[in-house]
Amino acid sequence: MLKTKWLLAGLIFAVTFIPRLYKISNPVADWHSWRQADTAAVARNFVKDGFNPLYPQSDSFLALNDKGLPNPNRYFINEFPFYNAVVAGVYKIWGINETYARLVSVVFASLGAAVLYLIASKLFGQKIALAAGLFYALNPYNIYYGRVIMPDPIFVSLGLIALYLFLLKPWNLWSAGVFGLSLLVKPYAIFVLPVFLYYGRWQPKLMGRWGAVALAPLILWRIHLANHPEASFASNWLLNGTDIRFTGAWFRWLIYERLNRLIFATGGFVLLILGMISSYQDKKRLGIFIWLLSIVAYMIIFAMGNVTHDYYQLPLMPVGSILVAFGFWQIVDSSKNLLIKLINWGVALSLVFLSLAFGWYEVRGYFNINRPEIVEAGKAVDALTPKDALVIAAYNSDPAFLYQTNRHGWPDGVNIEAKVQAGATHYVSVNFDSVSNYLEARCSSLVKTDKYTIVDLRGCNL
Repeated sequence: MLKTKWLLAGLIFAVTFIPRLYKISNPVADWHSWRQADTAAVARNFVKDGFNPLYPQSDSFLALNDKGLPNPNRYFINEFPFYNAVVAGVYKIWGINETYARLVSVVFASLGAAVLYLIASKLFGQKIALAAGLFYALNPYNIYYGRVIMPDPIFVSLGLIALYLFLLKPWNLWSAGVFGLSLLVKPYAIFVLPVFLYYGRWQPKLMGRWGAVALAPLILWRIHLANHPEASFASNWLLNGTDIRFTGAWFRWLIYERLNRLIFATGGFVLLILGMISSYQDKKRLGIFIWLLSIVAYMIIFAMGNVTHDYYQLPLMPVGSILVAFGFWQIVDSSKNLLIKLINWGVALSLVFLSLAFGWYEVRGYFNINRPEIVEAGKAVDALTPKDALVIAAYNSDPAFLYQTNRHGWPDGVNIEAKVQAGATHYVSVNFDSVSNYLEARCSSLVKTDKYTIVDLRGCNL
């Protein structure tokens, strides 16, 4: 039995790993490339500029904070750069290549799926665990976000690993350490804490030690972050920007657009609801219902963040997959009559198929490179400019274009004169607008094609 469990965990790992290789060599220019670019830049700069996890650096000199504080050191002190450090370690061995960064995410996502199977197996048995693990592995939304260059899939997987270690032995320090790392990567992991409290026996001394180990690193990191307000994103708007919480738009976006259309994609949403109905009065499943309520609380508290960013719902995937498994087997096991049972199998499998098919329809565009010219222009900048060039990559403050140039600089095309005074040496744009025309008339054009223009700003009469 033990051998079978680990073989099935390995199977779940493989089933998770393989589909996430789809377009694994994509440049950092697909969906949410703005966030991926900053994350990838920190990892690359750990290799190029030196490794210092206390002071990670992006490529951009732009202020991150809404107060407009200058950021001359390009500090990017948001989440603790654990993921970036792992990617940098891989880069040190095999060279800088975004495919390797995506593979790191794939490995963590696959490990998380295998551990989710082990959690569900320990709590509810093999058949629930297998259904939950397979849905988690093959869900299209989860496939895309299991291969992005972002910290989000890592913190979800670390939280699952911490929970499994905790279930093996409540309040052990290994689980505290992994949970603490999950909090460092993304403090949103704190919303899973009620699940630990539910499955742990009341032991104040052990609980205090566990909490100290888990929370102390996060507290220290937040103090460090507070000392560098220029180096962190403005975040207050994530709570309830535009007063969206509990409005019709909030319910529509999170329940209809995200849960029903994107994540669980109709068929899975039906199974999710069935799983919820079958859980809230079942004492054996109460921990899962508490887990769900904890994630709902996260979606309520960070109302605007969850409406704005679809990847904010990633913490819902593990508990949602278990609830889908509950719903699946609720249908299958609702009758012992052979004919009815066969019909139930057909209904349950059809709902899963609909979820995967509709989910893929929603997600398939995420993999597209909608502006391939920024990749081509970035390669040209990298080939034609000095390694210490400071580049203005005009892309509406989106760092994805700047990242392609492999240079430090600015991702917007405003206040050009001030940027030149600050050391900007080149301007690149994929939009032939008034700014590029102005610069071409006063500066030397390094290259101009029908897709992009590169202007040498040194010695310009601006």
